[in-house]
Amino acid sequence: MKFYAPWCRACKGLEPKFKKIALDDDSGVVFSQFDVQKNKDFVKSLGILALPNVHFYGDQDLVESFPCGPSKVPVLRKKLSEYVETRLTSGKYIPLPPSPEEKIESEPCAERDSVISEETREMLRGNVYFLDMPEEDFEIMLGKATMSSFEPGSTIMRQGFPGKKFYVIGTGEVEVMARTGYEDPLTTPSGFMGSVVNRFGVGNFFGERSLITGEPRAASIKAVKGQDTTRCYTFKQEDIPASCVLSGKGRVSERVKKEVNVKYGAVGFGELEVKDQLASVALENQRRGSVNNPGDLKDVEDEEVDLEKATSEILPLLQKFKLVRMAARCFEHIMRTTPKWGDESEVYRRSLLVSQLTESQKAEFRSVFEIIDGGDREDGTISILDLKRTMESIGRTNTDDELRNMINKANPMIDGNTELKYSEFLGMMAEAEFYYLFVDTFNALDRYNSGYVRAG
Repeated sequence: MKFYAPWCRACKGLEPKFKKIALDDDSGVVFSQFDVQKNKDFVKSLGILALPNVHFYGDQDLVESFPCGPSKVPVLRKKLSEYVETRLTSGKYIPLPPSPEEKIESEPCAERDSVISEETREMLRGNVYFLDMPEEDFEIMLGKATMSSFEPGSTIMRQGFPGKKFYVIGTGEVEVMARTGYEDPLTTPSGFMGSVVNRFGVGNFFGERSLITGEPRAASIKAVKGQDTTRCYTFKQEDIPASCVLSGKGRVSERVKKEVNVKYGAVGFGELEVKDQLASVALENQRRGSVNNPGDLKDVEDEEVDLEKATSEILPLLQKFKLVRMAARCFEHIMRTTPKWGDESEVYRRSLLVSQLTESQKAEFRSVFEIIDGGDREDGTISILDLKRTMESIGRTNTDDELRNMINKANPMIDGNTELKYSEFLGMMAEAEFYYLFVDTFNALDRYNSGYVRAG
């Protein structure tokens, strides 16, 4: 019995391998799978804490239980062979049914042939993917385009699904949301679509990554709530001529692939840094047995873990996490302040604090700023979207109003800021740094928590 969840990346990786084992087996073992999505309490009662998980049953009893990701397929084969040799007496083979696909993408609330004005035509013609198309091909494709309308909050595209359409936004806004694949499948709600990694408005486009790479969608797209109906000019891949890279019939450079991966968060925070570590852990775990049969498994390939390499890669990742938490603590302090808008003394006070920073502190704060501004633009300013993505990366959830208030208070000269420059960020970090220095020092001296420190 394989226990899985539809949204679990490891489960999806195991699925074709598990099916192949089931189809190739002729011993009489009954293969089945169990969706934990609506049975979480029951699954936890079985002691399952990680997915995917495999159980062996015999004589109406649980014989074996172990986590089984894609890298542990050799372990599964080994255990299955031992199980058949020692326990199997009779059985009936039942092939695995295909996993049911839940319909979780919204149909357009309206769809019609698009009426293209001259202004819209120029906008579409200027799209980076249509710019070099022959005029005849462009006109034929334009004649087949449709206008799709989506209500606020509708899920236009879902991560992991195949993509066959390209959208250009005519009105409204959309949010790009991506899951990392490292969420706990037993505690993460099935409707969770991940953190917001980008936001597109009129004239922007989406859906091109799947058409270019041929891979499933790397992110989900939702029409922004609280906005008007989002209307998109929609192009089916089958209607896009071979002269356009979106047709899937031409070669695509690695640079273009990298750009679309960054745009949709396909290379998320720390993903490249932990990739090798996860592979090493998977190989090392492959040597272990289960809680029922601890110890190394014979005849399972092993690979030596390069500890020096793993250390050199994991430490920078931990340093990044530390810097992001430092910024979050700084913004928490700023939220407790009440600036006197337009008061030059506020700015002067911060400039004095900045002058007391060491060069190493300034370099560290510059690194924090670059991490937060490391999204789709890297334009030298921190936007609400940049801040939201950063806070979510360390598990902090804030509303747009809270994030807007954080950025606004960072510059006391102007009430109504929507972006944060480096000089303003540095002053804010300096203020928070010395504030926490004084608080931590006082608390260390106030051993009895009396609220004051006695001299002498």
